[in-house]
Amino acid sequence: MTVLVTGGAGYIGSHTVHALVDVGERVVVLDNLSTGFATALPRPMLPIVGDAGDQTLVSELIAEHEVDAVIHFAGSTIVPESMKDPLGYYGNNTSNSRALMECAVKGGVKHFIFSSTAAVYGNPVRVPVAEEDPTVPLSPYGWSKLMTEQMLRDASAAHPLH
Repeated sequence: MTVLVTGGAGYIGSHTVHALVDVGERVVVLDNLSTGFATALPRPMLPIVGDAGDQTLVSELIAEHEVDAVIHFAGSTIVPESMKDPLGYYGNNTSNSRALMECAVKGGVKHFIFSSTAAVYGNPVRVPVAEEDPTVPLSPYGWSKLMTEQMLRDASAAHPLH
């Protein structure tokens, strides 16, 4: 299996990349290095530097490496920043995710894992939060992640993307 990990040079992404490599999976890392570090990756792996929303690049990577699965960690994550720059968050988190999903569908990728956030629940009615609890985001960050979750539900209902 070949896994494309977006945001794979970030903290969670790089740990996931290490785990995948440790079990023998082929991994391709795509990261714009805005908050990630190439040095966090297993040696001698280097990330492909670019954005998850670059459909030309993503389509080429999926085809060239015969990608079977995408793990999507790329995104902006700072709540106060999202309040100051909501359109930037919708662009990076929502629009880029939609573009990535489209490439995955067109490229025949069967599996897509999305790193969302508990911020989709706003002020939860209970802790720990259950998956079926109400979603009421309080920030553009939370909304951008919830919109992506909905797009994934819709895409998986219409295409063989699980």
